[in-house]
Amino acid sequence: GNIFPFLPGKSIEGNAKLEVKLVMDNGTPLSKIEVDVGEKPGPPPTGGFAVTNEKGIATFNIRPGNYVIYYNLSTFPKNLEWPERGPGIKVQVDENKVNEKTIMMKTK
Repeated sequence: GNIFPFLPGKSIEGNAKLEVKLVMDNGTPLSKIEVDVGEKPGPPPTGGFAVTNEKGIATFNIRPGNYVIYYNLSTFPKNLEWPERGPGIKVQVDENKVNEKTIMMKTK
């Protein structure tokens, strides 16, 4: 569930699917890592919070649109390095397809 209070009008829940995969640079999937999706980094909107499974995939059911993928500083493993400067990785989500984004991590 979402630990942030519900913000009216801030839900991005919808019928489009986004799968964000976190893998190490050696191909190992990263499980149990919180991934957030929103229009901009911050407390994740309703629908914009997921945790990766054993295959490293966090699944979101959200509205089509342009989003950024980011992470929660307080839960993100300290030994891992987010691959791009700034927390947000841009992603476009289209209807009627599984939108996939793989993010490659490396250790610090």
